[in-house]
Amino acid sequence: MSELMLSKKPSVFKILDKLLQDKNLFSYSNDEPFSKQKKSSYIDLEASSTGKILLVSEFKSDQVPFVFPLKKLGYELFVVTTQQEALHLLSHETIDIIINSLEEPSQQLELIKNLKSQNQYAHIPLLVASSLQAQISQSLALGAEDFILPNLDSEVLDLRLKMWLKHRIYNTFQIKNLVEVKTRLSLLKQAVECVDEGFAIFDQQDELVLCNESFRYIYRLEDIEIIGGNTYQHLLETNYKRGIYLLNSRRALKQDILLDDKYQLWLSKRLKFHNTPRKPYIEKLSNGHFIEITEKKMAEGGTIAIYKDVTEQLQYENQIQYLATHDILTGLANRVLFKKALEDVLHQTKRKPLKFAVIYIDLDGFKSINDTFGHVYGDHLLIEVGKRLQHCLRKSDLIARLGGDEFSILTKKIKNRQALENLIIRIKESLCAPIKHGSEKMEIGASIGAFFGPVEEFTPTSLMLAADKAMYEAKRAGRNNYRITTS
Repeated sequence: MSELMLSKKPSVFKILDKLLQDKNLFSYSNDEPFSKQKKSSYIDLEASSTGKILLVSEFKSDQVPFVFPLKKLGYELFVVTTQQEALHLLSHETIDIIINSLEEPSQQLELIKNLKSQNQYAHIPLLVASSLQAQISQSLALGAEDFILPNLDSEVLDLRLKMWLKHRIYNTFQIKNLVEVKTRLSLLKQAVECVDEGFAIFDQQDELVLCNESFRYIYRLEDIEIIGGNTYQHLLETNYKRGIYLLNSRRALKQDILLDDKYQLWLSKRLKFHNTPRKPYIEKLSNGHFIEITEKKMAEGGTIAIYKDVTEQLQYENQIQYLATHDILTGLANRVLFKKALEDVLHQTKRKPLKFAVIYIDLDGFKSINDTFGHVYGDHLLIEVGKRLQHCLRKSDLIARLGGDEFSILTKKIKNRQALENLIIRIKESLCAPIKHGSEKMEIGASIGAFFGPVEEFTPTSLMLAADKAMYEAKRAGRNNYRITTS
């Protein structure tokens, strides 16, 4: 598995960094004093000492008690006499405070209901001008923010209005921030839906709060399964029962089956990867796909996870690896893989004694067949030789084509010299049988050399040279013969 592939940073993390680059926007806290919030977002509330006030009253402006002191205090005042006029003015002007001074109780309450039921006006502070306890209580219950007495001292009135102006400015700032947050979250959702990788966010309680279509497709999740606070562990359990994950000797389980010890062991490993992510890891699904999982813990808690289908990449890497270690014509191992296998078996013998043999085969008469019938026939013969050798050996034995008409064999668990001779004779008899191709019949022989003995002082190269030397002794003895050496 390619380390380069595993270390590659998914592009979606860059998208997240871009969308979430204004960290203060998303970590804005009501608990933090407003004066200590992000400097670029700071609003000087003291500088906003006056504002626009809408006064709703049945009387003309010069008859309303609040008009004169409000104008004297420097407020920009708009006076209307009906609810319709108030709504019309609100649709054209940015009002900071509404004073409801209607004396008819039903009209006063109806105005509050209408204003608080409309989102575009509900955030504007609404003050009720009344001295009636019952009217004040009903107004506050319907959503009015405060009340003022009709004969309130102008200085106290100014202080009350300034307090609500600050509140209005603060709310406006909060709403602006929330709109920006909503916009960025919308961009985030659009961005993660555009990427090919599966994307998921788990919160501080490890509950799934956001995922894209690719994530749902990889794990075959229904919409109902990604809402309602499903935890990471719950998703693992659900997919385990479905048989989504490829585990040895396990089929899909029924939903009501008790999870066994194997599941608990598997779950503990998966949760360890999830809770303390270090580097990407590969997970194989039962449909044959390989998913590279990259997880990143967020500073505020929670986890961002990327699920990338790397099946094609692994197949390509495996193909490259196969071509580097196998003979293209016969599909057998090549010299590189054979020497690696010798290194491994020599390493094993240092820990535990192991009897094995190295066999070297050179075909007799192959050049003549190539010259007589051509390379097509020669290639067919080499392929057939590879198949016949495989039939003579166990699956644990390794056969390699070293090049041309030369083959080598690493056979393990050879009991004694006699067992090795029996194997060589079986190979010779198999190779000497005629090989047909089309209407032609080809016959060859084989000179075979083998090494079987103590290997303490040997290397992979010296082992192959020893078997090769024995093969040439067999060829000098008259071809289609064999020799075994112990040194």
